Amino acid sequence: MSRWHEIDLLQLKYAIALYEQQGLTKTAEYLNIDKAFLSRQITSLENRLQFKIFKTKKTPLRLTDAGNDFLNIARQILNQFEQTIESCQQLNRAEKEQINVGINISIANSILSKIIKKFHKNFPVVEIILYEMPSYEQIEKLRHQEIDVGFFHRHNLENTQRNNDLFESKSILKEKLVIVLPENHRFGKTTSISLKTLANEQFILPPEHLLHSLREQINSLCKEAGFQPKVKQEAAWISTILSLVAGGMGISLLPANVENLQRNGVIYRDIQEQSPILEIVAVWRKDNESILLQNFLQEIENI
Repeated sequence: MSRWHEIDLLQLKYAIALYEQQGLTKTAEYLNIDKAFLSRQITSLENRLQFKIFKTKKTPLRLTDAGNDFLNIARQILNQFEQTIESCQQLNRAEKEQINVGINISIANSILSKIIKKFHKNFPVVEIILYEMPSYEQIEKLRHQEIDVGFFHRHNLENTQRNNDLFESKSILKEKLVIVLPENHRFGKTTSISLKTLANEQFILPPEHLLHSLREQINSLCKEAGFQPKVKQEAAWISTILSLVAGGMGISLLPANVENLQRNGVIYRDIQEQSPILEIVAVWRKDNESILLQNFLQEIENI
């Protein structure tokens, strides 16, 4: 029975070097190993192959027909093995040096800068690639392993039942809704406002097809106050909503993180009624075993 499975890659290297250097003494010096050890390794290799590679070990060395074919294949094996290792090392470096993160507006306007600063402090060579996108896009990117972790509101995850066995999540931030008014609004000097007094106001709100869960929360809150918001204009970007409010086109209800934007021409007021709490979570695939991901999650633990 052949003992080829016992062959060491170094033995292939020794046999190739012996033929190229043409002699045990010269080859042993070239490889910086003992001549007797080299001779034993070549003999062991031939015994395991069950055929002779060299017709004679005297200079000049000549190969058997089987030996000639074997050394050609051995060179290919070593080259392929080296290329495979280099390729895997490149993939490993890429995995270690980059993490893909999905974000929404709420996390971007609140604690994202703290997360990045803390992570870069402890992992300065790692590049964080950010993708700003709605929750449903982040979920799809996570499902197809195109991002490592996403930040969005928990209710968006809970509304997608098929994700229950695929994802893990961690609570990162909780925030309420606030009222956004033009700075010259009649309620501008009031610290908190009852939603009931806003029933006749014109609203600037995010579109339902992009931020369905947020609009659902806003509509539900207004319904509890006894009215359906009169939507004068929809805008996908929070910055656009604030610009329209500043221009006097209407008012808005938005997550409290907008207060960090310090937009000229708008003011923020608390809601007298109990506002729903919007919970932002970090979400990742349960089967993602990346050490880099685990390090990232550990760093955001106490943000």
